[in-house]
Amino acid sequence: MNIHLLKKTFYKNLFPPKFGNEKIQALYHFVAQNDSNIEHWEVGGLLSEFIEIIKDFQEADIQYFFERISLWNSYYLVIISDKFLENHVRSVIKYDLGLIYAKIFLLYEDADSYYLIDNLEIAITMYQSKIDKATLIDLLHKIELLYYKKLITKQQHDYHLTFINSLNP
Repeated sequence: MNIHLLKKTFYKNLFPPKFGNEKIQALYHFVAQNDSNIEHWEVGGLLSEFIEIIKDFQEADIQYFFERISLWNSYYLVIISDKFLENHVRSVIKYDLGLIYAKIFLLYEDADSYYLIDNLEIAITMYQSKIDKATLIDLLHKIELLYYKKLITKQQHDYHLTFINSLNP
């Protein structure tokens, strides 16, 4: 781990970000308080609380989230993305979490994107996402970058390129 990343993580843990959007702030606090037991988020418990926080997000909240994505701990982004893949979340949330998953993947720190690539197809397929051409191009470039940096194998590279090319509108 490089010293810059260590300093950044330490600072974020010591001084959590303050968001100007109460829905985003609530999501951040919830994930921060419950990040140690994510495998135990269940319906009627923490998973339901997560859904209650995100179910009323509007387009402006989602846009604000992406404008401030650099303030998030990367582990929290992985948790949020992982919870998007829960069937109960899919049945309750009415907006396209597959597209949001793809955009988190694109904006996620370059060095750690391989954590999200394995579920990219699942998220897009699960939500029957309508991915615009610009996002498709960005996804193709991101996969090329991950392969170039040797963060994914040739097999992963080829598979995901084929999948993304099949999404062409």
